[in-house]
Amino acid sequence: MVRTSLTPRQNEIYEFIRNCIQQQGAPPTIPEIGARFGMKSNNGVNDLLNVLERKGYIIRRRGTARGIALTDHAPPADPKSKGVKKLPIVGEGEASNPFAMFLSPQGMLALDPQLVPPGNAFLAIVADDGMDKEGILKGDYVVVQQNPNPPHGALVFALSGSDQIVRRRSPDGARLLSANRFYPAVEIQDTEQVAVVGEVTAILRTVRRKSEE
Repeated sequence: MVRTSLTPRQNEIYEFIRNCIQQQGAPPTIPEIGARFGMKSNNGVNDLLNVLERKGYIIRRRGTARGIALTDHAPPADPKSKGVKKLPIVGEGEASNPFAMFLSPQGMLALDPQLVPPGNAFLAIVADDGMDKEGILKGDYVVVQQNPNPPHGALVFALSGSDQIVRRRSPDGARLLSANRFYPAVEIQDTEQVAVVGEVTAILRTVRRKSEE
């Protein structure tokens, strides 16, 4: 199923759902989503969830209190695989301590060695649609070669606070630029707030089927 871009608001709600599932083992209820985002009407929450479903990010199981499931998940690595390289899918981190991402990986993925760059590399899940105009969508996997100072103009993976972002480094090297007008440029001079972790060298995407009605 081809997924379409999310607005920043839709992305915030999706990430809240994803974090609840990862941290609590269950999705939030509609009232919990409403309380988190200051929405007084359950109908308003329902409308946003319907949009996320139509855009291919969630599946709803109506009639249950926590009937929300995500459509994307990390495929497991086969420990018996040969002739492949296994890369960690990084977890959460902070710009002030980016290497914390490697302490709680979301899983491992086995790749053909031709897709893995030399040196230290890892996988990350694209967390927003900031680069959708370049064909990089939320939920894609990116292969990242660790390098805190990638070339100017390169596609990079970075941490802005605790947000994981994929952006293009500006020609002068001072900013991280999005391809979507709703996502502002990020200044990278403040190393406490922004940390460039590496250069994106490959993009992986799973093809999803439309859920049954």
